[in-house]
Amino acid sequence: FERIDNYLVSYFNEYASFSEEQQSVIEKVSKDYQNWFAKNELPKIKIMLLQMKNINRENSKELTLQFYDYVRDLLTKTGLFFETPFVEFSDTLSQKQIIEIEKYLAAKHSDWASQIAQGSGSYSDLVLKRYIAGFKRIKMKLTDSQIKTVVARASEMDDLRLQWSLHRKEWTAQLLVLLSERSDPLYEMALISHLKQISSIGDSKFQSKLKKNREITIDTISKIFEEASESQLDSFRERLDVFIASIDRILATR
Repeated sequence: FERIDNYLVSYFNEYASFSEEQQSVIEKVSKDYQNWFAKNELPKIKIMLLQMKNINRENSKELTLQFYDYVRDLLTKTGLFFETPFVEFSDTLSQKQIIEIEKYLAAKHSDWASQIAQGSGSYSDLVLKRYIAGFKRIKMKLTDSQIKTVVARASEMDDLRLQWSLHRKEWTAQLLVLLSERSDPLYEMALISHLKQISSIGDSKFQSKLKKNREITIDTISKIFEEASESQLDSFRERLDVFIASIDRILATR
């Protein structure tokens, strides 16, 4: 967490070559986000983690849903945090920088599309790998029964990676058009409106499939915790204690 501002600076610098003045703005906004996150979100995350320590067969669905909803809400609030700074920063972009951003985004999309096309195994296999890796990070090794649960539910999900990539490409293309029309008196309003659309890209059918996948994900995670043994839950709680202690150390210095 203490390096999140440096991470953000490095992330933004991948898009184009920025001037010293622009670099100062990027560094300030990144630090502001780190401070905002520490003040407003870390205490909430600590509360969520303390609640998750009490997860059991009876409350797994409720707690999983609460945590999932919190993460989605955090992503929305993060987007809102960067909205105004991005609009203001966009006014300082040169046409050369916009072209650099366009080339960078095109390359990223190409890499992503290639990874999807060259991927081996089924989508269910990919989902299973993600679950195994994800639960490993919280010190839970999935049992054969839990793996079967993941495989069964993953087979019901829609592979939306390619569709998401194409919708994101269309959204990005429109963003670049807007950045090149900054002289328009309605530019800022149009840009803000477009930024908000990122959470609802695609048609209603696509959004419906996304919703179904989210519901399956929540149900699968809760089922894993329902089936968890006491030793698995003990390992999980120990891992949460590490996260909570880290949060306490961060908050104590602020």
